Amino acid sequence: MIDVLGPEKRRRRSVQEKIAIVQQSFEPGMTVSLVARQHGVAASQLFLWRVMTPTY
Repeated sequence: MIDVLGPEKRRRRSVQEKIAIVQQSFEPGMTVSLVARQHGVAASQLFLWRVMTPTY
């Protein structure tokens, strides 16, 4: 018998968490896919965060 579980609850990340993840993705030797995997987010989501994050 297979138990059907409800959908996983999505994690809501604070703005500070998103910025830290984006900054990590710009570090030398890091790739978007690697950082995304480390933090459990989709690479496409991280690309969106990068576009939405202002660079100074």
